Amino acid sequence: MKEVFRTCCVCRKKQNKNDLNRISKQGEKVIIDNKKEFGGKATYVCKNENCITMLVNKKMLNKVYKCNFSNEVYKNISEELIDTKHK
Repeated sequence: MKEVFRTCCVCRKKQNKNDLNRISKQGEKVIIDNKKEFGGKATYVCKNENCITMLVNKKMLNKVYKCNFSNEVYKNISEELIDTKHK
């Protein structure tokens, strides 16, 4: 089977899409969609803590989705992705 690559929205490094976190926007919600349950536009970010931290600190999802997400959304993303990594 052919490998599918995606680009991390933070470091711009291409990786196998299974090695990245998938972040999907559903209405006004942002969902960590690593199981690929939701269709539509999604962005990918590396699973390393540096990329996750930079995504949150620079509020990069605002650029990707052309809207303004609250600090609470970024806090939830940070907690979920970093906590998932450490489990």
